[in-house]
Amino acid sequence: MKKIPYGSVGTFEDLITQGYLYIDRTQYMEELERLSEKHLIFLRPRRFGKSLFISVLQYYYGIEHQEKFERLFGGCYIEKNPTPLRNSYLILKFNFSGVDTTTEESTRTSFIEEVRLGVANCLKTYSSVFHPKNIEVLQTISSPEIIMKQLWSWVKTEANGTKIYLLIDEYDQFTNEIVAYRFEEFKKIVGRNGWVRKFYETLKIGADDGIVDRTFITGVTPVTLDSLTSGFSNATNVSDYLQLNEMMGFTQKEVMGLLRDIGVKEALLEETMIDLKNWYNGYTFNKKATQGIYNSEMVLHFAKQYLQERGYPQKLLATSIATDYHKIRSMFRIGHKEKENIEALQKVIEDEGILAELTTKFNFEIGWAESDFISLLYYLGFLTIKGSRINQLLFKIPNYVIRELYYQYFVQITLERANMDIYRIDTHSKVIELAMHNNLTPIIELTESVLAKLSANHDHASFNETHPKSIFASWFYAAGIYHIYSELEVEKKNKDQEKGRIDLLLTRRQPFVEEVPYQFIFELKYLKKAGKKRLETVKKEAVCQLKEYLKDDKIKEMMDLKAYVVIFVGNKAEVVAL
Repeated sequence: MKKIPYGSVGTFEDLITQGYLYIDRTQYMEELERLSEKHLIFLRPRRFGKSLFISVLQYYYGIEHQEKFERLFGGCYIEKNPTPLRNSYLILKFNFSGVDTTTEESTRTSFIEEVRLGVANCLKTYSSVFHPKNIEVLQTISSPEIIMKQLWSWVKTEANGTKIYLLIDEYDQFTNEIVAYRFEEFKKIVGRNGWVRKFYETLKIGADDGIVDRTFITGVTPVTLDSLTSGFSNATNVSDYLQLNEMMGFTQKEVMGLLRDIGVKEALLEETMIDLKNWYNGYTFNKKATQGIYNSEMVLHFAKQYLQERGYPQKLLATSIATDYHKIRSMFRIGHKEKENIEALQKVIEDEGILAELTTKFNFEIGWAESDFISLLYYLGFLTIKGSRINQLLFKIPNYVIRELYYQYFVQITLERANMDIYRIDTHSKVIELAMHNNLTPIIELTESVLAKLSANHDHASFNETHPKSIFASWFYAAGIYHIYSELEVEKKNKDQEKGRIDLLLTRRQPFVEEVPYQFIFELKYLKKAGKKRLETVKKEAVCQLKEYLKDDKIKEMMDLKAYVVIFVGNKAEVVAL
């Protein structure tokens, strides 16, 4: 069993030589070289293996690693299928994830240092090519574009025709942080005369002069792409190319192999795969893609914890990954449209999907539309493509852990809008009271108090059935002890009836199966105060609906299942236990 490469392992060489698991992606060197484009931009959500892929490119194409080829790539696809460009370049690598965005001055200064560091490393790596005094000259230059122009000059005169393969990792991380908090500064640095655009203009010069032969740039969002491509017009965004859909992340087959490697017994393999597919799978990056991709770091978190605990981990999402994804909260501020962005978020939670045109470049000069925010959620990994209609794509939440995060944000936002202290409300204990003692009262009282506060703030004039349902469901997502199914489709026993949808189903999940006594099914309704006279009719209909759902074969198999109808009439709940 190889070691699980979860977290920061180091370079591709470290991974291979220190006995870590490596899921082979070297066939994509061949695929990338087949493309007519040579300067590529590739966007994927956080924790999809972008930095490792950059490292693989570095070791495959760098002339300095030629003698290590068999040792590093032995057993990989590329060992038996090497490409013509193998180990033929000088590698120039930048990583902009470390740029200090504390202030406008620190951002520029830190960016310059990252550029200087990348060039210095290139000069040192190829010390047999470049004059040693170049390093001293480099330290005297205080402009990123001049640093690059000077490097192009040295390559022309000293590299004897050897060309550069340019690698840029996390091109957008620092600008993504700035755009959320200091929008005017963002527009200034990426605008026509901004220093970010000036830097990319010098990369175009290197490409036009034949000094930079190939480029591979990774990032998460296209928020800065307009600036990049306006300056470096040679670069092409290939993120949605169908043949590159599986270039990063894990496929179903690869996850199955990993589960066998960590010792999941064959008798439990199918059940475990179903769980992982539900939790971590679902990403597609082209509307024609048929293979859903797993977030690799999420799967590796599961594998590492499974090995340590000899079973399922308690938390489905590692703290480090959750922290990355929590940055969505700051993204609500983009475009000065926090209210509109939060409304779009609520649509995502309540609907089965949302149609929007995919924004491939963000232009903040022409405003910020709902489709821009939906596109941003897609790039961040909070939505994925699940279909299309004419020129619009259908976006849905990709998997369970992302839906859980949405509801965690929804809890925060809901309580903030109700002017309630999120840190003083222990939602977890209220869910535990229900799970352990079948006591629904604490959850009902909490929901009623939130609805009352929202009503006082005139925040629920436009409420419909889905609003209180979202609030009610959010408490269970926050607790993290149940599988939560919303709008689960079930067969009706009467063939003349259409299929039904269970509003909310809570089932036990590993590793809490033995500890949690009860499972739950809810039928939820909402009436405004003016509709109270319809209560008995609605109650009767809801009870009939729920009784039909309880006839479903799979539902009948569930042990310790408690069934409730909950009807919210204005701010108050009417509960019927079946």
